[in-house]
Parts: sequence; structure tokens; C-alpha cells
Amino acid sequence: MNSIFVIALSALFVALAVASPIELNEEQKVLAKQYGETCSKEIGLTEAEVAKVKAKDFSDPTENIKCFANCFFEKVGTLKDGEIQPDVVLAKLGAIIGEEKTKAALAKCSSVKGANKCETAVKLHECFDEFKKA
Repeated sequence: MNSIFVIALSALFVALAVASPIELNEEQKVLAKQYGETCSKEIGLTEAEVAKVKAKDFSDPTENIKCFANCFFEKVGTLKDGEIQPDVVLAKLGAIIGEEKTKAALAKCSSVKGANKCETAVKLHECFDEFKKA
């Protein structure tokens, strides 16, 4: 997988996690690239899965895509063992999208759970995405 795509994929998951389009600074881009590469290797995303994520097609995600999301969110610190980390989310996102908006998103999404931590990551993405549209 080429590095530019990994950065884009990583930035996409960061943006999805925060439910807001964001501009990453250089340090964040480097970290996103590292996290994306590490998670892609750990999970073993196939070319088809990479293409699906690149196309922003999150309908019926494979278990690999779900687990990539969980891996990335854990590396970012917003999830730990399938549990959202409100203090981390508030600290990281509050500065980006505002404390009140972040608190509202947390209030709505904190109780979201899936059958396992990978599914929880995807369900959290869906919840934050709904919040973004509101």
C-alpha cells in the first residue's frame, strides 16, 4: 500500500472519529501515517478492502475494516478495549470542534456498543457521523 494512500486512509479515519472535517498538522499527519500503516499490516487489509475504504463505502464493512477502525481509534487513544475514552476525546476534539459540540457528541455516542470491540468502533463511527449531519 503506498504511503500517500495510507495517510489519506488514516486521515479519513481520524476525520470520521471526530465527526468533523479536520486539517491535520504535520505531526498529526506523521502519526496518522504510522497508525494507518501499523493497523493495515496488523489487520491485513486486502486491496478490495482498501478500495472500499478509499471510496468511503462503509456499508456492510468487512470484519477487517471494522478491526482496522478499532485499531486506529485505539492508537489515537479514543478507544481502549472497546470503550470510548471521554477525557481523551474531549481533550483532542474539544480543541478542534469545540468543547460543547464534543460534549454533545459524547453524550449521544458514549453508550454505543457492538458485539465486539471492532463492531463497536464502526458503530461509534456511525453515531458520530449522524451527529455530524445534525
